[in-house]
Amino acid sequence: MRKIINQVHQELGLISGLNFDTGEWSSPPNRELGDLAIPCFKASKLQSKNPAQFAQEYSTKLNESLGAQGKNLIKGAKAAGPYINIHFNSSLVFEDLKKEILGQKVTLGKSEKGSGKKLIVEFSSPNIAKEMALHHLRSTGIGNALANIAELHSYQVVRINYLGDWGTSHGKNILGLKLFGTEDELLKEGLLYILQIYVRFNKEEESQPKLSDDAKQCFAALEAGDPEINRVWKVLRDLSIEDYQKLYDRLGIKFDHYHGESMYVGKNLDARIAEITEKIGTRQSDGALVCDLPGHKIPVLLRKDDGASLYISRDFAAVDDRFQTFHFDESWYVVDTRQSLHFKQLFDLCTALDKPFKGHLSHIPFGMLKFGNQVMKTRSGNIVYLNDVLDEAKKKALEIIQQKNPNLEHAEEVAEMIGMGAILFNDLSQHRERDISFDWAQALSFDGDTAPFIQYTHARCASLIKKASPLLQSLKVAQETSTLQDNSLLEHPAVRALMGEISYFDTFCEKALEYKDPSQISTATLNIAKAFNQLYHKVRFLDEKSYEKLKELLTLCELTQKSLAHGLKILGIKAPLSM
Repeated sequence: MRKIINQVHQELGLISGLNFDTGEWSSPPNRELGDLAIPCFKASKLQSKNPAQFAQEYSTKLNESLGAQGKNLIKGAKAAGPYINIHFNSSLVFEDLKKEILGQKVTLGKSEKGSGKKLIVEFSSPNIAKEMALHHLRSTGIGNALANIAELHSYQVVRINYLGDWGTSHGKNILGLKLFGTEDELLKEGLLYILQIYVRFNKEEESQPKLSDDAKQCFAALEAGDPEINRVWKVLRDLSIEDYQKLYDRLGIKFDHYHGESMYVGKNLDARIAEITEKIGTRQSDGALVCDLPGHKIPVLLRKDDGASLYISRDFAAVDDRFQTFHFDESWYVVDTRQSLHFKQLFDLCTALDKPFKGHLSHIPFGMLKFGNQVMKTRSGNIVYLNDVLDEAKKKALEIIQQKNPNLEHAEEVAEMIGMGAILFNDLSQHRERDISFDWAQALSFDGDTAPFIQYTHARCASLIKKASPLLQSLKVAQETSTLQDNSLLEHPAVRALMGEISYFDTFCEKALEYKDPSQISTATLNIAKAFNQLYHKVRFLDEKSYEKLKELLTLCELTQKSLAHGLKILGIKAPLSM
């Protein structure tokens, strides 16, 4: 639709002498009014005219201009109050969509906005020594989708998983393992074992406050390079990465680099803190090292009173190192909204130090994921594990398959796709800044605005193509001996509506990048699925007796199928060919 929008703006600009902004358009509430609407409020004001008068005058002039040019993506224009409603040329849009979708590579929604630019996307970033829980899905799913959206717009994307592998909590893990467990049991039982120790440590800490100081001392020894403590820490880190990689493989998510906070300690960190001291100044506050940042009432804490480093000082060292390593143009941090103050301090610190990447860093916040009315917290053990959720979703999907299509081939594989799609789409179909309360029934619903509905539509398209292909061949033979003239179906309202939704996909891709919002892709993909099902219920594909009409319908099936697979792929969801 962007091509049509640009063409309308260009034509209106030539005949009115005005410049139309790329965002001056909307989708009509009713497709019978038109396929595209151009609001005339701003333009009419510049000519001191009533918006409705401007729309009437320039819709007439636009039709005259288009008529003089011959073939055009725009069929005609008609005023409707303060809007100029545009009707596209069905046959030319049909051909245009085939070029974008049915070639060797789907280019639907692709742009060159990020061409020549390198973008770092930091996402997922779990704390080691813990199994990945359901709440990790948000950063992982949103970050992966945003990286895919950026690649669609031609950015060179570097995907970084920045592990939380440093900090006082790891002092608790290491000390807790020594006090309440054994390394042999850890290697045997895995991450669930160390989590149980961590939860126990926090409970014991309530009655034994000295454990807090002991954990801090343990972490300080880790930072100081104590060989034994570092050895146990490495065991925990390696075990964690091995466990996470299995889950990422299951989700189909890849990273270019596994980094960790542990990379930015010792001399690497000391040099950065020295730079802050030299350029901004630091001071001691109750034994801790702080920096008074311009515009911030709360000082930035750089080192604790025991000399241990902190999250912000390590993050500053990390972004400085990444710029030197990757020479990025932009860097996005996909981290929950509770860290907003942290990132404001970090970005303002970079600005105060006049770093070359100042103004090129973005925090992409997302809301909290609650289970019932509780926010999931590791300390209390109130955890729902992501693998368990995916297993339950697959089980639910398999039960439905066995009821509806018991002879389906590769049922286990398809159930995995459907279950995982349901979970991911439940998150990615909502604006990322919304808090989400996880509900099993809602997340695993196979009705309504869900991934299974889109996946089923995709499979329906594949099935129709397979079933109708022999019929198409027989109709082709019959047509060769017939003198009857076939009429096109491209002006059918349901066909125009479907082509319109596919055409609008690129505008949703624009918004997805602009607002860094994967739910735009979810909405666009869902709209296409709904439009196809409207067509399916109004036109009986397998009863069609006209070769040309059936050929158009099957081409529409293919356009829909590939568009849906394309949209789902951007979201990190697979599209089965049968269900």
